Amino acid sequence: MVFNNRVGLERTFRSIAAQADRSALEYIVVDGKSTDGTLDLIRSNEALIHQWISEPDRGLYHAMNKGLSMASGEYVWFMNSGDALYNEHTLEQVFQATTTGADFIYGDTMFISPEGNDIGLMSQVTPKKLPLKPGPKTFADGMNICHQSVVVKRSMAPVYNEQYRMVADIDWIIRILKQKPKTVMCAQPLARFELGGISQQRIRSSWKERFQVLSFHYGLFPTLLRHFRLLFRSVWFRLFAGK
Repeated sequence: MVFNNRVGLERTFRSIAAQADRSALEYIVVDGKSTDGTLDLIRSNEALIHQWISEPDRGLYHAMNKGLSMASGEYVWFMNSGDALYNEHTLEQVFQATTTGADFIYGDTMFISPEGNDIGLMSQVTPKKLPLKPGPKTFADGMNICHQSVVVKRSMAPVYNEQYRMVADIDWIIRILKQKPKTVMCAQPLARFELGGISQQRIRSSWKERFQVLSFHYGLFPTLLRHFRLLFRSVWFRLFAGK
């Protein structure tokens, strides 16, 4: 998914091109009718791409639903422009995980700056620890698996709920986990996630939406109690563990 982010898309393309094994990859690019030269970049990388479209959309999750409808493979993996696969062996690791019959493949995530510099692993620089056995209640205490490090069987992947403008990915993963998929955790991180996306730029609206999502799935009162606990945990982590 990309819109007017040529520089970020170049990073994503480089990570795809560097993969040691792309034999089972169907790479789809959904562009929101960019005007910054992104289309020229897409055309110059058509050897990497199986399908691409460039047309106006109603937002990020509408674009993701387009990509989902275009996909024909057994598994789907969503990556936004600026994000990247962790290293050149990431696809090999994912392909190996699919041989187990997994429905839900996941791993840790390296946070990176807009300039592409490593900040740290999500499980280390935040209080959110990677779960060993994700299930329906995994996200009750917050999103502890990054969307960019989740690979899901297409048959289990619902469409994104576009009423959520910033956190539909949380709702999407919870709905998948409620199906009780067979999960496999990869030993190595799967993605490099660029910080500074829309949910971080509009933090108050993002938190409001996230509260709505969690209340819908886990109940209003339990979600209120968990948010008080999460606030305390976040403050404690910043003061002590995050040093």
